[in-house]
Amino acid sequence: MHKFLPKLFLALVAMIFAVSSTASAMPEIFPFDQVKSGMHGKAYTVVDGTGKIEQFDVEIVGVTNDGKGSKRMIMAKASGDVIKRTGGVLQGMSGSPVYIDGKLVGALAATLKEMSPYTFFITPIENMLELWTLPDPKAEVNRFKTEQPEEETSDDEKSVEEPADKSGEEPSEKTSDEPVEELADENETQELGALYLGGFDSAGREFLRRELNSIGLKTLDAPPASTTRGVRLDATLEPGSALGVAIVYGDFSLGSTGTVTAVDGKKILAFGHPFTHAGNVNFFMTDASVIGSVSGVTGNGIKLAGIGHIIGRVNQDREAGVAGILGTFPAVVPITVTVHDTALDKQETFNATIAYNENLVPKLGASIAYTALSKMADSLSESTVDIEFNIKTDAISGGEIARKNVFYNPSDVGQVAVVELMQVLNLICSNTSKESNIFGVDVNISFDTERRTASIISIKPEKKSVKPGETVNLTVELQPYRKPVEKVVVPYTVPLTARHGNLALDVHGGALSPANQNSNPNQSYEDKINNLLKAGKNNQLVVDIGSTGEVRTDKQIREDIQRAKRIQERMKREGQTVKKSDNKIDTRYIIDNVMRTTLNVEKV
Repeated sequence: MHKFLPKLFLALVAMIFAVSSTASAMPEIFPFDQVKSGMHGKAYTVVDGTGKIEQFDVEIVGVTNDGKGSKRMIMAKASGDVIKRTGGVLQGMSGSPVYIDGKLVGALAATLKEMSPYTFFITPIENMLELWTLPDPKAEVNRFKTEQPEEETSDDEKSVEEPADKSGEEPSEKTSDEPVEELADENETQELGALYLGGFDSAGREFLRRELNSIGLKTLDAPPASTTRGVRLDATLEPGSALGVAIVYGDFSLGSTGTVTAVDGKKILAFGHPFTHAGNVNFFMTDASVIGSVSGVTGNGIKLAGIGHIIGRVNQDREAGVAGILGTFPAVVPITVTVHDTALDKQETFNATIAYNENLVPKLGASIAYTALSKMADSLSESTVDIEFNIKTDAISGGEIARKNVFYNPSDVGQVAVVELMQVLNLICSNTSKESNIFGVDVNISFDTERRTASIISIKPEKKSVKPGETVNLTVELQPYRKPVEKVVVPYTVPLTARHGNLALDVHGGALSPANQNSNPNQSYEDKINNLLKAGKNNQLVVDIGSTGEVRTDKQIREDIQRAKRIQERMKREGQTVKKSDNKIDTRYIIDNVMRTTLNVEKV
């Protein structure tokens, strides 16, 4: 999370006007228990690029209420000129307020799957109003603080005027003999909302779709309208206005659009169904622009719209809809990805801001990095990628997590290149002791179509006979792919615990290190992060003691330790010190094999 407004927003906020002094107030409510079949009302929504809120006619068909714990809903039919133009009720109309006798009944929320596009379901406003009363603990970690004047509440409540006569009638529908309760089974309805992706290419959409599907979120293929970027502190909304909710904002966006149901001062209710169904949340509230409507044959039509300026924070995402507050803002994780095409000497920087959510930040951060690379490469052919990321966080004492690595893949190398970034973000977000802040993520990627892999073909120690604590240079010959042989020198320090006799050494690429060599179920949270960062890199030559299959007893291990202490004390008396070596070295290549050599440890 970021304590302050990111640079992306600062310049924009400086240009914003003061908060508007007018506000909408809640209208009178039409109670659910008074809704009857045959009643007529009006619904309000935006359907085209004019931004004008238009009305259509509503006829109540019946209500569903299976008792305690069930989902109360109202079935209705839509008609009128607006519905004729759109071809029925569309995705994006969710949240459209429905009134009977000027009193608010609820929000348009769902349709019947694969059936008439004119029949829909309404979420009762009583269910939605509960969202304003729920606790908001995530507000306590809110890092967007914006000073603004107190809003003046008008004494006049905004009323909804209904036209004197109806305009337009839709073809009549046959009334089913089945009870409304059966027609409204949850398996037969579809909520009129979906996640839209902006800025993601086809490969990026597929990558993100897989990640989101793993936690039950689904994206929509239909493109949104162009996203308008920026922050507005003077925004006002009214019932029927287009509204956006976003998790990612900037050069990449992930969000959904719908309609405002009710406004009371700065408090907003919308959608009439969940966005991600995540409960208490920190998401961006945005205004939205509608570009037009596309009708479907059986209720699959859609109202194309794009998220706009950030205008507030959505803090509740529940079964009955979403709720939020104008003029407040969510905790965020800014991410910057710079991609360099070394072959063409082109570079591009992408910026986005992720609304902080522990389950989503790792997946979204990796997806943004992957998409930035995919868009620059514009190819899924073989390539080599150098990736470096730096994460500023209070998850570890140093306040910074940095990692470099090199990856090669014969197709779509980005799939593997961003795995470590996702792993580290997962570790940060899974701290069981406290919620860790992420103040920023910087990713630098360079790529080319050259295959930079190499195999070890020989190892020559500068001498065969060594002493414990001594450093010996190993000359390693590498055979790069379709290039001349190269030599690399790796310094290796013989452990003080090494016993007299042959010492087998395995030289390998960092990615080929023995599995779970640092695993410890009792290690601290910070150690888990540090061990991941210390793990061998793909382009490193690493020297490890080779496995002999021998199982050391506790007694033998204690003897080795005591011998090491005696050697260290003797060296200290003789003015000698043990030269420290990482026993590994970086190369230009990804090392793809393992080779063994031996040293003879002298008796001391």
